[in-house]
Amino acid sequence: MKYFIFLVFSRVLLSQNNAYEKFQKYVQSPNGCVLFIEYSQSYFDEQIVSSGVLYSKENIYIYDNEKQSIKYEDGYITTINKQINQVVYDSINKESMTIFDVLTGNNQCLSINTAIIENNQFRIPFYIELWGVKGSIWTNLVDGSPEKVTFIQDEDMKVYIDIKSSVNSAELTLPKYDIAGYEVINLIE
Repeated sequence: MKYFIFLVFSRVLLSQNNAYEKFQKYVQSPNGCVLFIEYSQSYFDEQIVSSGVLYSKENIYIYDNEKQSIKYEDGYITTINKQINQVVYDSINKESMTIFDVLTGNNQCLSINTAIIENNQFRIPFYIELWGVKGSIWTNLVDGSPEKVTFIQDEDMKVYIDIKSSVNSAELTLPKYDIAGYEVINLIE
């Protein structure tokens, strides 16, 4: 009986420690991943709400909504403002941190804590030292698909991302945009 309890307990601990890896494998699937999200940010008295689609394939991440498209690839960000026909090219400083680093786990400033089983999901707490931000990722227990992500800096800055649905598909094609005629701003140094 002791061995059975130890085996069950060990299995739970191992699965909790692998929860973030499972999440990363889901989001970074070779087939690609599409997340349909609702985004809510409160900053002091200002509230921003939007919805969009996050595409992930071959270490390329694209967030797209009706107003803009943001592409992250190899430390470079391309922002397409669809409303004013403008494209901004920028690079990310290696000491900086983005939401994409949470998805990939590629930054030293990101501390992942042991996952907790909560409401039939894994809750994976994390801390971003650079920003002083605490957060959590809620994932499906079985496949690691994300359900929700939160970032909380203090009472004045909170971000909630609800994943309404997600898909892994071998037929995924990343969106491409015709930016002919757009104003181009290149901030890459």
